[in-house]
Amino acid sequence: MASSVSHPSWLTCLASTSGYQVMFTSRGGGGNQKSPYADFNICHYTGDAPEHVAASRRMLIKELGLDTGSLIVPRQTHSANVQVIDSLPVDPAAIEGVDALVTRMPEVAIGVSTADCVPVVIVDEQAGVAGVAHAGWRGALGGVVDNTVGAMLELGADASRMDVFFGPAICCDCFEVGEEVAARFPEEYVVRRAEWPRPHVDLPGYVAGRLLSAGVPSERIRNFSPDLCTRCHPDRYFSARIAGVESGRNFTFVMLKRRI
Repeated sequence: MASSVSHPSWLTCLASTSGYQVMFTSRGGGGNQKSPYADFNICHYTGDAPEHVAASRRMLIKELGLDTGSLIVPRQTHSANVQVIDSLPVDPAAIEGVDALVTRMPEVAIGVSTADCVPVVIVDEQAGVAGVAHAGWRGALGGVVDNTVGAMLELGADASRMDVFFGPAICCDCFEVGEEVAARFPEEYVVRRAEWPRPHVDLPGYVAGRLLSAGVPSERIRNFSPDLCTRCHPDRYFSARIAGVESGRNFTFVMLKRRI
């Protein structure tokens, strides 16, 4: 389902059908790590210069052919809060402290900003319902994925028809945690090796497990690719574990297409 259309180095298409498009932005092809915000960043609340954020957003909007108000970027706080986008313009207060978005509106890009946490896109093409969630370990354990699926079901989606895609995130081999965090996850998602001083958690695997529990068929959940590990590939993706919290963010989003 990946698109063959050529995009700028900072924009990657994960899936494109007649009903939706799933994409993510990243650093770009320059591999410039001199600035923690280079080269491309649309996240407005992690310390980047407002002019750079605005310029990056203009580039994305132009590339997608959207109106300015149709790019929805929430301010995330590792919560389990979901906001339904059902009209434009969106009041910034409505997406403050929100870590997941759901919509039935076509030609509106809803997305989440991440730099190691798991961005997950969920789409029911038949129902014309899409959702996207930011699942760090706090939000994942707090139910952000479950809440996103629930909000989609309320809009007429069916879990058995949902397609799932993962954007750039930290892989299990890189996600070292303390024992207090590991203890909060089911053992099947905790990995211990003799050469590791501390346990690791398979966060994409845990997110997939929550989706399976919600009734999403396993064959509709695209496996997380090691090529998308943010910490393994800091030249391609923003990684807070590499650059610190005050750094750019990858933006993973979904856009429903207008039905004709």
